[in-house]
Amino acid sequence: FHLLVALPRAGVPGTDLFVSKERGGRVNRVQVKTGTQATKTTKAEGPIYLWHTSYKSIESNDNSLWYAYVWLNNWPQGELSPEIFFVPSSKVAECIKGCQDDGDKVPFFWMTVAEAKKYKGRPGLDALMESLNSPEP
Repeated sequence: FHLLVALPRAGVPGTDLFVSKERGGRVNRVQVKTGTQATKTTKAEGPIYLWHTSYKSIESNDNSLWYAYVWLNNWPQGELSPEIFFVPSSKVAECIKGCQDDGDKVPFFWMTVAEAKKYKGRPGLDALMESLNSPEP
């Protein structure tokens, strides 16, 4: 099916896009986060993707909110295209809650490269589209 995407009017907190199916029904909100340096390697987890994400994401957790995390991948200077990860807010809130519990002053949403495969590109978009088939929260 096709998606309808709309920009909200100014003043809609935590929402950059509205997404719904072509024939109406449930509407999801999408918040877009972009990173130029969205990868690094840690001793414990190995290669990870990460983006600065506010502690507000803990309270914003609901079934109709998704995040579109964009890694620019050195675009437009490099030859690689940006990568997009569609992540449900429950996953983001869980990670940011961990940052809060650890006492991090600057919270980052992060995921291992292996874990990110289910959110990257088409698999993530398919999950977002499937969520539009769920009943309204």
